[in-house]
Amino acid sequence: IFAFLFILPFALKAGFRPGMLLTKKALFYGSVAFLCNTVVMQAGLSWCSANVASILQATMPVCMLIGGVLCLGEVMTAWKAVGAVLATAGIVITCIGGTLIDENTTIVGILMAASTSVTWTIYSVHIKKYDENLPAAIIAAMTFGVGVVLTAPFCIGEILLVTGIPAFTPEMVLSLLYLGVVILGVANMAWSAGVARVDAAVSGLLFNLSPVLGMLLALLAGEVMSGLQFFGCAVVIVGIFLGFRDQRREERLHEAETTQGG
Repeated sequence: IFAFLFILPFALKAGFRPGMLLTKKALFYGSVAFLCNTVVMQAGLSWCSANVASILQATMPVCMLIGGVLCLGEVMTAWKAVGAVLATAGIVITCIGGTLIDENTTIVGILMAASTSVTWTIYSVHIKKYDENLPAAIIAAMTFGVGVVLTAPFCIGEILLVTGIPAFTPEMVLSLLYLGVVILGVANMAWSAGVARVDAAVSGLLFNLSPVLGMLLALLAGEVMSGLQFFGCAVVIVGIFLGFRDQRREERLHEAETTQGG
Protein backbone atom coordinates (compact mmCIF):
# COMPACT_ATOMS: atom_id res chain seq x y z
CA ILE A 1 0.00 0.00 0.00
CA PHE A 2 2.78 2.43 0.91
CA ALA A 3 4.60 1.59 -2.32
CA PHE A 4 1.50 2.22 -4.43
CA LEU A 5 0.71 5.52 -2.70
CA PHE A 6 4.32 6.68 -3.12
CA ILE A 7 4.40 5.77 -6.82
CA LEU A 8 0.92 7.09 -7.66
CA PRO A 9 1.80 10.82 -8.06
CA PHE A 10 4.67 9.96 -10.42
CA ALA A 11 2.44 7.59 -12.36
CA LEU A 12 -0.39 10.13 -12.69
CA LYS A 13 2.07 12.69 -14.01
CA ALA A 14 3.28 10.13 -16.56
CA GLY A 15 -0.28 9.48 -17.79
CA PHE A 16 -1.53 6.73 -15.48
CA ARG A 17 -5.29 6.35 -15.10
CA PRO A 18 -7.11 4.18 -12.49
CA GLY A 19 -8.79 2.22 -15.30
CA MET A 20 -5.37 0.79 -16.20
CA LEU A 21 -5.62 -1.40 -13.10
CA LEU A 22 -8.43 -3.33 -14.78
CA THR A 23 -6.36 -4.32 -17.83
CA LYS A 24 -4.80 -7.71 -18.57
CA LYS A 25 -1.38 -6.06 -18.54
CA ALA A 26 -1.86 -4.83 -14.97
CA LEU A 27 -3.12 -8.25 -13.87
CA PHE A 28 -0.03 -9.84 -15.42
CA TYR A 29 2.39 -7.47 -13.70
CA GLY A 30 0.62 -7.66 -10.34
CA SER A 31 0.43 -11.45 -10.47
CA VAL A 32 3.96 -12.15 -11.65
CA ALA A 33 6.06 -9.37 -10.12
CA PHE A 34 4.22 -9.02 -6.82
CA LEU A 35 2.11 -12.04 -5.91
CA CYS A 36 4.37 -14.71 -7.46
CA ASN A 37 7.65 -12.96 -6.65
CA THR A 38 7.57 -10.76 -3.57
CA VAL A 39 4.94 -12.69 -1.64
CA VAL A 40 6.26 -16.14 -2.55
CA MET A 41 9.80 -15.12 -1.55
CA GLN A 42 8.64 -13.82 1.82
CA ALA A 43 6.69 -17.02 2.42
CA GLY A 44 9.61 -19.14 1.22
CA LEU A 45 11.93 -17.54 3.77
CA SER A 46 9.78 -19.09 6.49
CA TRP A 47 11.00 -22.53 5.33
CA CYS A 48 14.39 -21.66 3.89
CA SER A 49 17.55 -20.12 5.31
CA ALA A 50 18.50 -16.67 4.03
CA ASN A 51 21.80 -17.99 2.65
CA VAL A 52 20.12 -20.73 0.62
CA ALA A 53 17.57 -18.22 -0.67
CA SER A 54 20.44 -15.93 -1.72
CA ILE A 55 22.10 -18.75 -3.64
CA LEU A 56 18.86 -19.59 -5.42
CA GLN A 57 18.27 -15.94 -6.35
CA ALA A 58 21.85 -15.76 -7.54
CA THR A 59 20.79 -17.74 -10.60
CA MET A 60 19.21 -14.51 -11.91
CA PRO A 61 22.05 -13.74 -14.39
CA VAL A 62 21.68 -17.20 -15.95
CA CYS A 63 17.87 -16.92 -16.07
CA MET A 64 18.03 -13.44 -17.61
CA LEU A 65 20.62 -14.55 -20.15
CA ILE A 66 18.44 -17.47 -21.25
CA GLY A 67 15.31 -15.30 -21.26
CA GLY A 68 17.04 -12.67 -23.40
CA VAL A 69 18.17 -15.26 -25.92
CA LEU A 70 14.85 -17.13 -26.16
CA CYS A 71 12.43 -14.19 -26.02
CA LEU A 72 14.35 -11.11 -27.16
CA GLY A 73 16.70 -12.51 -29.77
CA GLU A 74 19.79 -11.42 -27.85
CA VAL A 75 23.09 -13.07 -28.69
CA MET A 76 24.62 -15.36 -26.08
CA THR A 77 28.27 -14.39 -26.39
CA ALA A 78 31.06 -16.20 -24.59
CA TRP A 79 31.78 -13.28 -22.24
CA LYS A 80 28.13 -12.89 -21.27
CA ALA A 81 27.93 -16.61 -20.48
CA VAL A 82 31.15 -16.52 -18.45
CA GLY A 83 30.01 -13.39 -16.63
CA ALA A 84 26.66 -14.95 -15.73
CA VAL A 85 28.30 -18.13 -14.40
CA LEU A 86 30.87 -16.19 -12.34
CA ALA A 87 28.26 -13.80 -10.95
CA THR A 88 26.23 -16.80 -9.79
CA ALA A 89 29.25 -18.73 -8.51
CA GLY A 90 30.42 -15.71 -6.52
CA ILE A 91 27.18 -15.58 -4.54
CA VAL A 92 27.36 -19.33 -3.90
CA ILE A 93 30.93 -18.96 -2.60
CA THR A 94 29.95 -16.00 -0.45
CA CYS A 95 27.05 -17.90 1.12
CA ILE A 96 29.22 -20.94 1.75
CA GLY A 97 31.56 -18.58 3.57
CA GLY A 98 28.74 -17.88 6.00
CA THR A 99 26.18 -20.26 7.46
CA LEU A 100 24.94 -22.15 4.43
CA ILE A 101 21.89 -23.95 5.70
CA ASP A 102 19.91 -24.40 8.88
CA GLU A 103 17.53 -27.02 10.23
CA ASN A 104 14.48 -24.99 9.16
CA THR A 105 15.28 -25.24 5.43
CA THR A 106 12.79 -27.48 3.61
CA ILE A 107 12.17 -28.57 0.02
CA VAL A 108 9.07 -26.37 -0.08
CA GLY A 109 11.09 -23.33 0.96
CA ILE A 110 13.81 -24.10 -1.59
CA LEU A 111 11.26 -24.45 -4.42
CA MET A 112 9.52 -21.22 -3.45
CA ALA A 113 12.77 -19.27 -3.28
CA ALA A 114 13.98 -20.77 -6.56
CA SER A 115 10.79 -19.82 -8.39
CA THR A 116 11.36 -16.11 -7.79
CA SER A 117 14.29 -15.96 -10.23
CA VAL A 118 12.03 -17.38 -12.94
CA THR A 119 9.08 -15.07 -12.23
CA TRP A 120 11.31 -11.99 -12.03
CA THR A 121 12.92 -12.94 -15.34
CA ILE A 122 9.48 -13.30 -16.97
CA TYR A 123 8.50 -9.88 -15.61
CA SER A 124 11.71 -8.20 -16.77
CA VAL A 125 11.74 -9.77 -20.23
CA HIS A 126 8.09 -8.78 -20.74
CA ILE A 127 8.94 -5.14 -19.96
CA LYS A 128 11.88 -5.23 -22.38
CA LYS A 129 9.87 -6.86 -25.17
CA TYR A 130 6.46 -5.17 -24.93
CA ASP A 131 6.68 -2.08 -22.69
CA GLU A 132 10.11 -0.65 -23.39
CA ASN A 133 8.59 2.80 -23.99
CA LEU A 134 6.02 2.70 -21.17
CA PRO A 135 7.04 4.97 -18.24
CA ALA A 136 8.47 2.99 -15.34
CA ALA A 137 6.14 4.74 -12.87
CA ILE A 138 3.07 3.44 -14.74
CA ILE A 139 4.43 -0.12 -14.76
CA ALA A 140 5.14 0.13 -11.02
CA ALA A 141 1.69 1.59 -10.29
CA MET A 142 0.00 -1.27 -12.14
CA THR A 143 2.20 -3.81 -10.38
CA PHE A 144 1.54 -2.61 -6.85
CA GLY A 145 -2.04 -1.48 -7.42
CA VAL A 146 -3.08 -4.94 -8.57
CA GLY A 147 -0.68 -6.49 -6.06
CA VAL A 148 -2.55 -4.84 -3.19
CA VAL A 149 -5.87 -6.23 -4.42
CA LEU A 150 -4.51 -9.74 -5.00
CA THR A 151 -2.78 -10.04 -1.65
CA ALA A 152 -5.48 -8.36 0.50
CA PRO A 153 -7.54 -11.57 0.98
CA PHE A 154 -4.45 -13.47 2.15
CA CYS A 155 -3.47 -10.65 4.54
CA ILE A 156 -6.98 -10.39 6.00
CA GLY A 157 -7.22 -14.16 6.38
CA GLU A 158 -3.85 -14.32 8.11
CA ILE A 159 -4.85 -11.57 10.56
CA LEU A 160 -8.22 -13.16 11.32
CA LEU A 161 -7.06 -16.77 11.58
CA VAL A 162 -3.41 -16.71 12.60
CA THR A 163 -1.75 -13.56 13.91
CA GLY A 164 -4.50 -11.24 15.08
CA ILE A 165 -4.31 -7.48 14.54
CA PRO A 166 -0.65 -6.43 14.83
CA ALA A 167 0.46 -3.67 17.18
CA PHE A 168 1.48 -0.76 14.98
CA THR A 169 4.45 0.59 16.90
CA PRO A 170 6.41 3.62 15.60
CA GLU A 171 9.26 1.28 14.65
CA MET A 172 6.93 -0.91 12.58
CA VAL A 173 5.44 2.09 10.77
CA LEU A 174 8.92 3.42 9.96
CA SER A 175 9.93 -0.01 8.69
CA LEU A 176 6.82 -0.22 6.49
CA LEU A 177 7.47 3.26 5.11
CA TYR A 178 11.07 2.37 4.30
CA LEU A 179 10.11 -0.95 2.71
CA GLY A 180 7.29 0.61 0.72
CA VAL A 181 9.04 3.76 -0.45
CA VAL A 182 12.63 2.62 -0.95
CA ILE A 183 12.73 -1.16 -1.26
CA LEU A 184 9.60 -1.50 -3.40
CA GLY A 185 8.77 1.96 -4.78
CA VAL A 186 12.11 3.49 -5.75
CA ALA A 187 13.81 0.16 -6.51
CA ASN A 188 10.97 -1.12 -8.72
CA MET A 189 10.77 2.08 -10.78
CA ALA A 190 14.55 2.11 -11.19
CA TRP A 191 14.58 -1.55 -12.28
CA SER A 192 11.70 -1.09 -14.72
CA ALA A 193 13.41 1.92 -16.29
CA GLY A 194 16.81 0.24 -16.43
CA VAL A 195 15.78 -3.15 -17.77
CA ALA A 196 14.15 -1.43 -20.76
CA ARG A 197 17.46 0.20 -21.71
CA VAL A 198 20.04 -2.58 -21.48
CA ASP A 199 20.26 -6.21 -22.52
CA ALA A 200 18.51 -8.71 -20.27
CA ALA A 201 21.84 -10.45 -19.67
CA VAL A 202 23.34 -7.23 -18.30
CA SER A 203 20.31 -6.61 -16.07
CA GLY A 204 20.73 -10.08 -14.61
CA LEU A 205 24.39 -9.43 -13.85
CA LEU A 206 23.62 -6.18 -12.04
CA PHE A 207 20.91 -7.94 -10.01
CA ASN A 208 23.64 -9.89 -8.23
CA LEU A 209 25.18 -6.69 -6.89
CA SER A 210 22.38 -6.59 -4.31
CA PRO A 211 23.71 -9.28 -1.94
CA VAL A 212 27.26 -8.02 -2.43
CA LEU A 213 26.29 -4.50 -1.39
CA GLY A 214 24.28 -5.95 1.48
CA MET A 215 27.31 -7.78 2.81
CA LEU A 216 29.51 -4.70 2.45
CA LEU A 217 26.98 -2.65 4.41
CA ALA A 218 26.94 -5.36 7.07
CA LEU A 219 30.72 -5.05 7.22
CA LEU A 220 30.42 -1.29 7.75
CA ALA A 221 27.91 -1.98 10.51
CA GLY A 222 30.54 -4.01 12.37
CA GLU A 223 29.70 -7.57 11.31
CA VAL A 224 32.57 -9.95 10.62
CA MET A 225 33.08 -11.39 7.11
CA SER A 226 35.24 -14.39 6.32
CA GLY A 227 37.94 -14.47 3.68
CA LEU A 228 35.77 -16.77 1.59
CA GLN A 229 32.99 -14.19 1.61
CA PHE A 230 35.39 -11.50 0.39
CA PHE A 231 36.55 -13.85 -2.35
CA GLY A 232 32.96 -14.56 -3.38
CA CYS A 233 32.22 -10.83 -3.67
CA ALA A 234 35.30 -10.39 -5.83
CA VAL A 235 34.15 -13.21 -8.14
CA VAL A 236 30.75 -11.54 -8.56
CA ILE A 237 32.38 -8.22 -9.48
CA VAL A 238 34.69 -9.93 -11.99
CA GLY A 239 31.69 -11.70 -13.54
CA ILE A 240 29.83 -8.41 -13.92
CA PHE A 241 32.89 -6.76 -15.48
CA LEU A 242 33.32 -9.58 -18.01
CA GLY A 243 29.63 -9.55 -18.88
CA PHE A 244 29.79 -5.81 -19.53
CA ARG A 245 32.62 -6.22 -22.05
CA ASP A 246 30.27 -7.41 -24.77
CA GLN A 247 27.66 -4.81 -23.88
CA ARG A 248 30.15 -2.00 -24.41
CA ARG A 249 31.44 -3.62 -27.60
CA GLU A 250 27.91 -3.93 -28.98
CA GLU A 251 27.20 -0.29 -28.14
CA ARG A 252 30.35 0.84 -29.97
CA LEU A 253 29.47 -1.25 -33.02
CA HIS A 254 25.95 0.16 -33.04
CA GLU A 255 27.29 3.72 -32.80
CA ALA A 256 29.73 3.03 -35.65
CA GLU A 257 26.99 1.60 -37.85
CA THR A 258 24.75 4.58 -37.09
CA THR A 259 27.55 7.01 -37.93
CA GLN A 260 28.35 5.22 -41.20
CA GLY A 261 24.68 5.11 -42.13
CA GLY A 262 24.38 8.84 -41.48
